[in-house]
Amino acid sequence: MEPQKTKKLIVLAGPTAVGKTNFAIEVAKYFNTEIICCDSRQIYKELNIGVARPSQKELSEVKHHFIASHSIHDPYDAGLYNQEVNSLLKELFKKHDIVIMTGGTGLYIKAATEGLDNLPPKNDQLRQQLNFILETEGIDALRNITNSLEIDGNKVNLSNPQRIIRAIEIKQGKPDDMKEMPKNDFYSTSYYYINRERQNLYNRINQRVDQMLKDGFEAEAKSLLPNRKLNALNTVGYKEFFAFFDGEITRDVAVDKMKQHTRNYAKRQLTWFRNHGAYKEISTDVDLFLNIMKLG
Repeated sequence: MEPQKTKKLIVLAGPTAVGKTNFAIEVAKYFNTEIICCDSRQIYKELNIGVARPSQKELSEVKHHFIASHSIHDPYDAGLYNQEVNSLLKELFKKHDIVIMTGGTGLYIKAATEGLDNLPPKNDQLRQQLNFILETEGIDALRNITNSLEIDGNKVNLSNPQRIIRAIEIKQGKPDDMKEMPKNDFYSTSYYYINRERQNLYNRINQRVDQMLKDGFEAEAKSLLPNRKLNALNTVGYKEFFAFFDGEITRDVAVDKMKQHTRNYAKRQLTWFRNHGAYKEISTDVDLFLNIMKLG
């Protein structure tokens, strides 16, 4: 019989703007523990307003990891996240019985807690990873990979995600010595995703975009324009404003598209979490969640 794991990772996932940050902070305070961020964009120190990075006040309330910890200029993928998170968890579980992970990047959560096929060099993905990227980040992320591999777009139907995936597989190939990333063997994981009524969520997304603009997002996006070809900048908000800077669309259209595409992204995130049976849906009521934890 496998020995019972005494250390636990609590995953608090959910769509963008649902309120994960404050929720996770309250849970972490209750357990007197630390938070691991699982957001493939908040990890970059050059991205701030446009990725809704937690405020300095929020970061000071509970110790966070993987916030502004890497550069957009350094290649990063789910494989590296797996290695770095599990190395960190070995240290955190020396001090804590429970650690919190929060974010909306399902691929990174899966990589950290379950393991995936190892990623080939230069951040190129194989079929399993590519499908996760499609589900969580959309078809534009796949197109960006084809660009980085210099795949001829005239020979691939770029509106068909499965054709894109097949083209990347053919271009990259699969190394014979590819090994699986290690799966954790020293802690158990409980998976939850926070949700709220759809119109309420969409209103919060629209309000967040408006607040980002008040906080100076346009200037942040303009400062990053020279880096637009980097994968990290293939991100909702930055992409729309890059098109505005190019004169392709007006500022108002850029803002409207930013809101629309963020709502679309939130919908894809929810679909992903609902389709993975390990996740239990919870409301935004922190006290109710903590009562469930006490009973459990």
